[in-house]
Amino acid sequence: MTRKVSTGEGHFHYTTFSCHGRRNLLNDNEAKQIVIHVLSKVVRERGAMLVGFVVMPNHIHLVLGYGGDDSDHDRVVQEIKRQSSILLSGYLRKIEYPFLSELRVSKDGRDVTRICQRRYHDFNLRSDRKLIEKLEYIHQNPVREKIVGRAVDYRWSSCQYYEKGRSVGVTITKCA
Repeated sequence: MTRKVSTGEGHFHYTTFSCHGRRNLLNDNEAKQIVIHVLSKVVRERGAMLVGFVVMPNHIHLVLGYGGDDSDHDRVVQEIKRQSSILLSGYLRKIEYPFLSELRVSKDGRDVTRICQRRYHDFNLRSDRKLIEKLEYIHQNPVREKIVGRAVDYRWSSCQYYEKGRSVGVTITKCA
């Protein structure tokens, strides 16, 4: 279950969700690529605008917009989480992830592999200043975590799009 998200006001949303138990389920490049593929697909299908993102080993930050009515935000985030979870679950089985049994929960008599935390955090960006602040924050996340020395060197974020104009595997709507 997610917390109440303020929608309908046309703001951009800074959204974060984590892997179940904050495990590093997105530690390898193929797992990150799965998330970016799903992100691209869902954003395109739902008519959302992806302004920025970063895929970290155990969580994801997104800045999403909707061109006016953002009442679909919760469904977009849930769909990103659902589709990513299905594909990541298959991938983790394929690579024989050692803690896979710890991610299984029984739901209505069937086993479900829990990849994402149920909840997500959402913050409405009501000004250009806040939008730029959150983009800088997500782009600096891999530097703060000491994964790379410079944000632009991290392949799994929108920073390379903003700094070098490079494709990042998903369409970015430049708003800042």
